Amino acid sequence: IYATSFWRQFALLFARSWRHARRCPVSSRAALSRSITMGLLVGFLYYDVDTTQVSVQDRTGALYFVLTTQIFSAQASLRVFLEERDLFLREHIAGAYSTGAYYWAKSLADTPLQLFNALLFSLLGYFLVGLQGSAYHLVTYCMTIVITTLAAESYVVFVGAAAPDDKVAAVLGPVAFALMSLLGGFFLNLESLPVWFSWLQHLSLFRYSFAAVMQNEFVGLRFSCTQDDTAKWLDTLDEATRDHVMEFVHLLPCPTPDGETHLKRLKADALPVWHNILYLVALMAFFRLLGYYSLHQRAKRLLPAGQCSAQDSVPVANEQREKDT
Repeated sequence: IYATSFWRQFALLFARSWRHARRCPVSSRAALSRSITMGLLVGFLYYDVDTTQVSVQDRTGALYFVLTTQIFSAQASLRVFLEERDLFLREHIAGAYSTGAYYWAKSLADTPLQLFNALLFSLLGYFLVGLQGSAYHLVTYCMTIVITTLAAESYVVFVGAAAPDDKVAAVLGPVAFALMSLLGGFFLNLESLPVWFSWLQHLSLFRYSFAAVMQNEFVGLRFSCTQDDTAKWLDTLDEATRDHVMEFVHLLPCPTPDGETHLKRLKADALPVWHNILYLVALMAFFRLLGYYSLHQRAKRLLPAGQCSAQDSVPVANEQREKDT
């Protein structure tokens, strides 16, 4: 049907998308500036945490802030297919290239820049906050952030390919991410969800990414208690209860003696860290394939019955050869 192979079409379309991104550097510079600004912000807000009881909340807040920023920043990919939908349909119907070649080339063209910005943002925050500094913890953290970024971008690409217009897409993206955040296990006890609603938690990027970075950071950590920590805890009690426990206060353990206690309290220890990462990979693949199916069905509906393409006279390869000559 097509004058060139799938891989030739993919290579030419990828190069075209890459050149287009280079000719419009404003969005790239904005994304880079956002990554640096937000990385410095989270780093200075939670700068150089220690191992006291206060640092338990600080470490948790820093990790959730990083994940929230990265997932919501994927909204920048929402218009990947919306802006060129008419151009794609016209060229596809004309027989220039297949849906698969266009989809995978276009959806992957921005990936290198997305990964660079994700790593820059996450590493700035990681070293400024002072999270666990071993090579294993750093690599696991970076891998989780990268895969989370790709999974979030995959969902946004799916919305852009499936939504009928930009107005619907602009609603579906943030609403879904907000719901994923709610079902991440940080704000809501997932065991209390109704049966008919609980299945949505398995589509939450926050659930698996948050559990992965929390386990990577907190497993093996030990936290100290000071007299100030005990005094703050006593201040939260009513006067009668405080009078009863005063004589036994020296026997009470720390509120959070180690990282494992904190993970159990948040129920973030249900799956091992690498299982959570594999779930994120599965969600990334699931959303990418849904996006391809949505775009394929849209293009298929516009073709005449029994016709795969209108003509083969305008392949991308010929267009490229004309430019080369």
